[in-house]
Amino acid sequence: MQQLRNIDLLMYLRAFGVFARNPSIVVVPLLMGVVGVFVGQIGGDAGGGSGVFGGLTSGIMSLLILLLKMFAFGAACILADMAWRRGRASFDEGWNEARRKGGEILTASMGFTFVLYLASFAGSIVGPLAPILIAVAIYFLIYTIPAAAIGGVPGGAALQVSIERARSNPLPTIIVAVVSVAAFLYLDVLLAPLFTVLLAPLSFASLGLLAALFGAIVQAIAVGYIALIVTKTYGDISFGRR
Repeated sequence: MQQLRNIDLLMYLRAFGVFARNPSIVVVPLLMGVVGVFVGQIGGDAGGGSGVFGGLTSGIMSLLILLLKMFAFGAACILADMAWRRGRASFDEGWNEARRKGGEILTASMGFTFVLYLASFAGSIVGPLAPILIAVAIYFLIYTIPAAAIGGVPGGAALQVSIERARSNPLPTIIVAVVSVAAFLYLDVLLAPLFTVLLAPLSFASLGLLAALFGAIVQAIAVGYIALIVTKTYGDISFGRR
C-alpha cells in the first residue's frame, strides 16, 4: 500500500505545467549542452582525435563535459524542487544553491558515471545482456544526483542512498526510470520534423553546427523535464508527498 501511495501518475502531466511556468530549469543544462557542442566542434577542427595523445585528450574532454552536464542536471533538480514546493523557482537562488553544493553534486556525478561505465563495459563483454545491465544501473542510480542536490546527502553517500530508495520503492522507481529514459532518447525523434522545417532554407554547410545546437536544445528540454519528475519522485519517497 505504501508503494501505491508513493505513485503519483498525474505528476507526469503536471510537470509540463510546472515546466512552462519555470523555464529557468532548463538554463544550466542548455548552457552546458552548448558548451559541449562548441568544444566538440573545436576538438574536431583541431584534429584532436588522431593518435594516442589525441585520443586521450578527447577522452578527458568528453569526461569533463559529461561531468558538467551532470552538474547541470543537479542545478536543474534544485530549481525543479523549488518549482514544485513554491510554484515559482528563483534562478539566482537556485544557481547559488547549486554552486554551494557543487562539490557534492560533482562527487555524486563521478560515482554515477563510474558505475554506469562499469555496467557498459561489462555489457560489452557479455554482449546481449548489455542493455539489461545498463538498465539495472540506471534503475538503482536514478536518485543519485537528486540525493546530493536536494536531499542533503554528501556526494560520496549519494549512490548508496539512491540504491536504498530504489530497493524500497520499486514501483515508482521503475515508472520514473522508464519515463526518464524515454524522454531522453525519443524527444529528439518527436521534434525532428520541426528541425527539418526550420532548417530547410539554410545552406548545407551550416547544417552540421545547427543540428548539433538543435540537439543540445532538445536534450536540455528533456533534462529539465526529467529533473522535474525525478526530483518529485525522490522527494515523495524520501520526505512524503509535499
